[in-house]
Parts: sequence; C-alpha cells; structure tokens
Amino acid sequence: MKTQQTNHTVSSHFARRYLSRAQALGLDRQGVLSYAALAESALDQPDGRLAPYQLARLLNRIMVDADDEFMGLTAQRCRFGVFNLLAEHLIHCKNLEQALKETQRFYQLVTGEVLFRVEKRKQTALIHINLNQPDLDSRHILSELLILVWHRFPSWLVAEVIAIESVHLTMEKPRYHEEYRLLFPCDCTFGSNSNYMVWPLTALEQPIQRRPEQLQRYLDKVPLVWFRKLQFEDIQTDRVLLILKQNENLQTVTLEQIASQLHMTSRTLRRKLNAEGSQFQNLKDSVRRERAIYLLSQPEITIKEAAHRVGYTETASFIRAFKQWTGESPGQYRKELMTRKIPSP
Repeated sequence: MKTQQTNHTVSSHFARRYLSRAQALGLDRQGVLSYAALAESALDQPDGRLAPYQLARLLNRIMVDADDEFMGLTAQRCRFGVFNLLAEHLIHCKNLEQALKETQRFYQLVTGEVLFRVEKRKQTALIHINLNQPDLDSRHILSELLILVWHRFPSWLVAEVIAIESVHLTMEKPRYHEEYRLLFPCDCTFGSNSNYMVWPLTALEQPIQRRPEQLQRYLDKVPLVWFRKLQFEDIQTDRVLLILKQNENLQTVTLEQIASQLHMTSRTLRRKLNAEGSQFQNLKDSVRRERAIYLLSQPEITIKEAAHRVGYTETASFIRAFKQWTGESPGQYRKELMTRKIPSP
C-alpha cells in the first residue's frame, strides 16, 4: 500500500511543545530556535505551519543537548544514540514480527520506561506503546512521538507504508486533532485506555527489505524522516527535487525542461508526480524556501539578490512568499539572525 500526502508542512503546535521541553530541561531557548532556523514570531501564530526540517532540527537539538531521547519525560533518561543502537539490531531481523519482538525485548533490557507490546488477534495486530509512568508525560509529547516513530520506522524497514487501520491514544481529543490526518493515514480515537496502533495481522509477515548501508543513510536523516510525508516510492519526486537543487537559476527552470532531462513529456511527468502526491510548483517552492533561508544567513547577499537567486523576478513577491514560509519578512528575519548571531542553518 502506498499513501499519498500533498502536505509538506507541520503544525507549529509541535514546535511549541518541544520548545517547552527545552525550557523545562534548562536548555538555551534562543540557541535551540537558532539551530532550527525558527523565529519567535513564527511560533506566535496558533495555526502557523513549519517546514519539516525545522521541526526535525528543533527536536534533534533538544535530544542532543539534553542527551536524552525521551526529553526528560521519563524517570530515567534514554541516552542519545539508543534508537540508533536498536535500529542497527533490527536491520538484521528476518521479518517485521521478529523486529517488533526484538524491540519489545530491547526496551525491557535497556529501559523499563517504555512498555512496548505486540498483541496478535484473529486478523489484526495491536502495537501497544505506553510509558511506565505516564503522569510524567502529562501533555503526551513523548507518547505521541513514539507512536509516530513506530509506524514510520517499521514502514521504512519493509520499504512499504504499513496499512495502519487505526490509532488509539489515551489523550483527550486535542484542538489540533485534524493534524493527525497528516500524521497517520487512518482514523484516530482519543480517550483510549492504551496507546496503540491496529495493523493487519499480515503486516507482521513482511520481510525486512533494507540493508545495513541503507540504514546509515536513514539514521543520518533522523528525525527528519519521521516528520516528512509518508511514502517510499516517490521516484520521480526525488529526481525532480535533485534537478531543482542543482539548478542555480530557479527563475527560469520549468516542468518542460525537467521532463526533457528525464526523457519524457511534461504531461507524463506531471501525471507521475500527481500519482506520487506531488506537484511541480510545490517542489519548486520547497527548494526556494530552503535556499532563501540559507542565502539570508549570508550577510553579503542582498535581499534583492536572494529573491533573484530563488526564482523571483520581483522582490515584493519574494517578501510575501518568505513571510508565508516563516512568519517574518526577509528583513526582519535577517535582523534577528544578525542580532542573535545565529549560525547558518
């Protein structure tokens, strides 16, 4: 099964919650924000959205600086690198059922903080993921993340999106509950007596498809791969993104030009991108956004030049677009960047 999602952003709600953990752990708020290329104003908008890489860098910085993959939400910390250690073990399992059993055993041996359990029924498998002391995670920050990780990572292991049937969470239905439609391709039930996912029983039979050398590339992208859209077959999307990133003049690059490089018609490429849940303009905008943030961190590059280099003929259009991406104008972003001496993202 392949799930298509066209949304390439995440709610700023998650960033605010992770940031609350950084403060509770005594970490440098501005340092964490800077590393994630996030401005305070971007978090002030209740319905604001962020690029997945920004949320990923935020979470990564917190886990690294605290040396705790559980973000201080358990009685004992989980040293940074434990997930990698587990993943390096699971890559050698025969199938998903063995991998999940090894995950349960690993958590029991390494930390008693996570209660991981697979419950097999007649036609379904329930993947329970609860905390030993759930009261320490009263806002369900860690529980929510663990459910996400243990759908995303097993799906990567078998190189196919697991056909998750439903997600059940102990938390009360939150204001941002619609966001779960983007996180999980299924129905979500709140107020449950356990945190668990329901998979088809046949999913446990799926063989592990990945190799150790692929795993290292995956781990290099953690936690970004947990927040990106859920799919593993976006062959054309990846090719188009690579061409866009290598193109110095985004102003003139067109779908027709890229289609020609890929030896197909623009109609065929557009159809293939649509089938993968992508659109050329969205891909172009995502490359523009990442490039714009980098260029504005270079003091010698003017805003007008940055606008031109990311493909805008009019500076005013670039300013409007940048404000939509980050919640700030390019000038405001650069001013904060220089005032706080933020390192380049």
